[in-house]
Amino acid sequence: MELLACFSPVLWDLLQREKSVWALQILVQAYLHMPPENLQQLVLSAEREAAQGFLTLMLQGKLQVPPSEEQALGRLTALLLQRYPRLTSQLFIDLSPLIPFLAVSDLMRFPPSLLVNDSVQQGYRGSGENSLEEDKGLRPITPRSLAAIRDYSPGMRPEQKEALAKRLLAPELFGEVPAWPQELLWAVLPLLPHLPLENFLQLSPHQIQALEDSWPAAGLGPGHARHVLRSLVNQSVQDGEEQVRRLGPLACFLSPEELQSLVPLSDPMGPVERGLLECAANGTLSPEGRVAYELLGVLRSSGGAVLSPRELQVWAPLFPQLGLRFLQELSEPQLRAMLPVLQGASVTPAQAVLLLGRLLPRHDLLQLDSLALLANRRHYRELPWSEQQAQFLWKKMQVPTNLTLRNLQALGTLAGGMSCEFLQQINSMVDFLEVVHMIYQLPTRVRGSLRACIWAELQRRMAMPEPEWTTLGPELNGLDSKLLLDLPIQLMDRLSNESIMLVVELVQRAPEQLLALTPLHQAALAERALQNLAPKETPLSGEVLETLGPLVGFLGIESTRQIPLQILLSHLSQLQGFCLGETFATELGWLLLQESVLGKPELWSQDEVEQAGRLVFTLSTEAISLIPREALGPETLERLLEKQQSWEQSRVGQLCRGPQLAAKKAALVAGVVRPAAEDLPEPVPNCADVRGTFPAAWSATQIAEMELSDFEDCLTLFAGDPGLGPEELRAAMGKAKQLWGPPRRFRPEQILQLGRLLIGLGDRELQELILVDWGVLSTLGQIDGWSSTQLRVVVSSFLRQSGRHVSHLDFIHLTALGYTLCGLRPEELQHISSWEFSQAALFLGTLHLQCSEEQLEVLAHLLVLPGGFGPISNWGPEIFTEIGTIAAGIPDLALSALLQGQIQGLTPLAISVIPPPKFAVVFSPTQLSSLTSAQAVAVTPEQMAFLSPEQRRAVAWAQHEGKESPEQQGRSTAWGLQDWSRPSWSLVLTISFLGHLL
Repeated sequence: MELLACFSPVLWDLLQREKSVWALQILVQAYLHMPPENLQQLVLSAEREAAQGFLTLMLQGKLQVPPSEEQALGRLTALLLQRYPRLTSQLFIDLSPLIPFLAVSDLMRFPPSLLVNDSVQQGYRGSGENSLEEDKGLRPITPRSLAAIRDYSPGMRPEQKEALAKRLLAPELFGEVPAWPQELLWAVLPLLPHLPLENFLQLSPHQIQALEDSWPAAGLGPGHARHVLRSLVNQSVQDGEEQVRRLGPLACFLSPEELQSLVPLSDPMGPVERGLLECAANGTLSPEGRVAYELLGVLRSSGGAVLSPRELQVWAPLFPQLGLRFLQELSEPQLRAMLPVLQGASVTPAQAVLLLGRLLPRHDLLQLDSLALLANRRHYRELPWSEQQAQFLWKKMQVPTNLTLRNLQALGTLAGGMSCEFLQQINSMVDFLEVVHMIYQLPTRVRGSLRACIWAELQRRMAMPEPEWTTLGPELNGLDSKLLLDLPIQLMDRLSNESIMLVVELVQRAPEQLLALTPLHQAALAERALQNLAPKETPLSGEVLETLGPLVGFLGIESTRQIPLQILLSHLSQLQGFCLGETFATELGWLLLQESVLGKPELWSQDEVEQAGRLVFTLSTEAISLIPREALGPETLERLLEKQQSWEQSRVGQLCRGPQLAAKKAALVAGVVRPAAEDLPEPVPNCADVRGTFPAAWSATQIAEMELSDFEDCLTLFAGDPGLGPEELRAAMGKAKQLWGPPRRFRPEQILQLGRLLIGLGDRELQELILVDWGVLSTLGQIDGWSSTQLRVVVSSFLRQSGRHVSHLDFIHLTALGYTLCGLRPEELQHISSWEFSQAALFLGTLHLQCSEEQLEVLAHLLVLPGGFGPISNWGPEIFTEIGTIAAGIPDLALSALLQGQIQGLTPLAISVIPPPKFAVVFSPTQLSSLTSAQAVAVTPEQMAFLSPEQRRAVAWAQHEGKESPEQQGRSTAWGLQDWSRPSWSLVLTISFLGHLL
């Protein structure tokens, strides 16, 4: 790096004269691996002509850049652009191949005038199908800058297209959207799906019809697509099938009523039906929606037996919705043909049991010995093991500590079960980081306890004298980003503006990493980034919002109010995909109702609802209830709920700690599920109605009055809705008994299909269930919400039917019992084998067990017996992490004696379930101040209420990752974990990570 910087003028000159692509490739790779601050200094020192030549060679040489280095290439390009005081349209066109690599913030720095300039506007006659003037044989005249964007748009990210689309809205460029000519619309077609919905809705029917043949391939979202369909669909046309065919993927957004009027669905292998099934396969069409229900009706009415195995494979996306009866009608060859395509489908447990029972010999993977696992690792290395399975299998294999990196990589997903001890015994820092990097590249998530181990080990090793940083390569960027985002709150203020912006870029690329942080951490990071982007108390520009990206959702009240309302309105589509913190969401809900945004809810039309999208749930329940029924028709309502559900099921949605929306969803669908007047009876839903809303929207009376066939068609939805209350569960269970008879006749696959609905059974009926099947027991054990009496009934029934004594339960049965383990009395729990329980603790500790204090104390005692982990004083932090919530049962005296490292091994969930009085008694202020931020945030309000003022201050200190308190100074860290807040740690981390790896 020093040589590159020292001889940079010579290298620039040599490169300019020689124009060697080979030399360029080597030089670019070297520059991409330089720290940002060094690269910036180097590039800004270059002559402008040399930079121009460098860019030209980069484009001519067609550099092959791996995905891991695309961000660095974008940074290099952005730095080179800073060498030009004035960007010209010609330069923009020359740089267009590099646009996909630029950050959004760099794109937003381009003057809007670059997009249209008469001096470079030429007749552009491209090739392709989407011509507005095919009848004239001509392609519209297009500014070359827009033509360049169109050419390279396939390689651009959605956020880049959104940024460029918003530049088109500058009124001085092309005027208002309704006045855009056909030539412009064709030129910017790849950007139109990324226009804010508010602006897209301004397109006139004439403008939309002019691009009729182009819309199907444009990749429109639901709101945009519905606006296009309103102008394209003509239900009075005779040939409806031809019209649907021309719509292509847009047909996925037609309502069932529109499909019925255009081309009634009837042929399971017809072209329209197959097109809709493709939509279900790519996620455009919800398998739980009304259109999917119409499709399922076609398949059921024709009978699956008439389809060949190959034809049946097309229906795989809707397979989970077919239930059991249809599956039982299929032949074995049909089922076997479907197995390969079902690997990516979320089959229900009941369907899986039926398939395994008919097609596969019974074989328990957990009984494989280590030789079989190692010998067949090619077969097992790609399976998506759960955290518990991976760790169990790792122990089963007894992996030697001297295993090479190559052999570790050969284990594939099995390596995700790696133990902390294995990592700690890797001596070389280089080897250690390579193993860590490998773990983070696995498709399965890094489990929390292993992540904590990695963090502690990195910190410990970095504090050693002469760490081996000089031998590290730059290939650890993926790992670096995850660790950089974990920096303590206090360290953020010490980071340079360049480093903070690097964090912002990392968050843009991997928002799920941001969501792993505590709310306080997220808010601090958002405000720190904003501090770097905009002066305090000044209006925030659209560029600032786009640069912040997912961090916007964690801004505080004052910062949120600095967003001009028109800019907020134009960024609603961007906010749809973000996790919104409680503070920001509440403030946003108030801002949406302002006159210059969407206005009063009682005046909303369908357009306002579609613009708000899932952000409608940021409104108060009262405001939602004021939205007119006319604005929430069945189609609009279904799309809105589908969008929210799709987001909740996405990776970001699952990680987002958002508020409970049950009351708001109920208010939204009230116009559909409640009678229009008090003197009218409640509507009785059919399955299509349930799919257009959600099961918990309907009352117990409405569920009880459903037609049996409709209930059966929607049984999977009812069983999977966690919002059903006790009365609704009993009503749904009553329908299931009408369908299948008394519970004593339920087959295993039927029990699995009922899932949470089993809570609606009475105690006597629950006792009659046949529970000897391991899969059935496991399903019941994963249901949270049993009453204490039901817990007792389930576990006692299993013991009676299986003829087992509590002392004979192995760890597989203990794991399968799950929540129902709390149905055993304390004196019965004492008979559990301590060795078997210590093996099952890994899974049981992830559950919020509804056990009494006495029961938890017995379970915790099992772990200190000789067959368990031994005396608590000898436990390392990894054991506390492994046993999870069972740690809440550790006796008061033992908890109060825990050292800092041991306390930091407690999982946040374990912290939250310790009874409040016990929590206040066992932990001193010193211990509470040693909690990690994630642990401290997990302390509940009920626990805080029992704490003394000193204890509360200690928890708050830990939540904010404050500076070292006087009473912690000089404390021994001999048990192996350094104090993370010490200045030496900050210095080492800042220098090592920011100066060398990035």
